[in-house]
Amino acid sequence: MFKTDDLSSVSLSELIAASNWQAQYRFITQWGKLIHTKPELRVTENLLQGCEVSAWLAHREENGFHYFAFDSDSRVINGLAVLLLVQVNGKTTEEICAIDFAQILKDAGLEKHLTPTRNNGLQAIIGRVRKIVGA
Repeated sequence: MFKTDDLSSVSLSELIAASNWQAQYRFITQWGKLIHTKPELRVTENLLQGCEVSAWLAHREENGFHYFAFDSDSRVINGLAVLLLVQVNGKTTEEICAIDFAQILKDAGLEKHLTPTRNNGLQAIIGRVRKIVGA
């Protein structure tokens, strides 16, 4: 069993309202600090494929609600994971299946600023979440 990180301070609207990419990047790196190292997650079954850095995603379901925990050594990847985790943690399968992750990234303006390797890592996280919930 893992403990999820407290992401209650994260606001997607603040990221979207940020005046430029540098301000958005600061939000992302600050969010990355919210992900605490979780040695118990760092097992092969949680390892994400497609990330340039080692990253782990764990899942549990409680009473029909999904909870995810993430860990990596990259503050930026952690911050990008936070952006996704706030969308999916505590949600039902149906709610997660209805999330348009591509639109969220577009609304935030991230698709034009992420490097291909960071985008691949982000897509790996999204893909694993969708696979886990059967989306």
